[in-house]
Amino acid sequence: MSNSSEACKAARRTWWCIYSHEIDMCCSAGRFDSLGKPRKYPIPLPQIKSSNADSSSNIAYLEGPNVSMINVMVDFAVILRRISKDIYHCQKEVTASQKSTAAFFIDTLLDQWKFNLAAWHNFDIVDFREPEWAAKQKLVLHLRYLNARVILHRPFLSDLVTCDVLERQKHIDLCLAAARKTIQVLYDAYANKHYFRTWWYNSTYTLYAGMIVLYVVMLGHSKEADDLLLDDVRKSRDILRSMEEAIVARRSADLLTEVLEVATAYTHQKKDTRTPTSAITPASNACNDQTRQGPSGFPNEISSTGFVQHPEAFMASLIDPNILQDFTTDSNDWACFGFSSTLEDLQGVTDSQNNVFSMDSTEWQNITT
Repeated sequence: MSNSSEACKAARRTWWCIYSHEIDMCCSAGRFDSLGKPRKYPIPLPQIKSSNADSSSNIAYLEGPNVSMINVMVDFAVILRRISKDIYHCQKEVTASQKSTAAFFIDTLLDQWKFNLAAWHNFDIVDFREPEWAAKQKLVLHLRYLNARVILHRPFLSDLVTCDVLERQKHIDLCLAAARKTIQVLYDAYANKHYFRTWWYNSTYTLYAGMIVLYVVMLGHSKEADDLLLDDVRKSRDILRSMEEAIVARRSADLLTEVLEVATAYTHQKKDTRTPTSAITPASNACNDQTRQGPSGFPNEISSTGFVQHPEAFMASLIDPNILQDFTTDSNDWACFGFSSTLEDLQGVTDSQNNVFSMDSTEWQNITT
């Protein structure tokens, strides 16, 4: 290998790009990486002009500000490793409360990372005179920041018992806010930045965010109006539909559409059951039974997977990034989701309003206990 300054700079850029990308992919896939901390490697980070370069720096090794994103992503990878280690791969003896505390601490690290971004990477600032590379890098950093918050707080959405109620609600609010903001940023980018419509890897972010919002809607964990949340999901679906050349995006859009139909029907049913009615008498039992009858238009694929009986497990599996691999096949067999089609194998669960999801796949009973 050449010892020229250009070759050395290229080697540094290549190594640290691979390093941060590997950690990003491992964290997104739910597995722990085999890499060490950055300081364990003898390869220097790129030296950026007027940033981390001192008077003793060899000017031949200095890089322009457009390369600084590599350094930023290495710092970001360190936080992702903390999320993976402390939240997803922590020791069994770690309690839910300790894990929650760790998550809130890591959230402050994310905010500190954001605070330390250079001016040209600050995605909270609108600059109409910024170069194109800066605008694109800001957009990517913003999406990765939001996605990290979703990944960080997502495990606490389904922890109904072992986590403090107030702490859990804070996790839910932070996760939901990040998911909704992700959809907003993606939607605005698709509407106004034509080049962004070819960035098909964003299908993962879009599906994540849409499923998080649907998860919260179905289990009633937010004070936000259901209609507003479902509008966000529709935006997410429209983004995926626009990427018609990408088969993963198309299948993601189909999946999101089907679950959206279920969520929409369920929210309409909740509104109907909350409508004031006169006292129920024995003569009105037939009418009451009809009121409790859920909408009949649920997608067959959703019903056969046990979604009606076990929405938390179903939604959690859909958020798993590994499941995207199944969308590239021509099979419509939903058995790959790991849900039994035998009703006896499933147990009914309740949402936060004690609404019971019926064990009968032909109807959706909403019983207030």
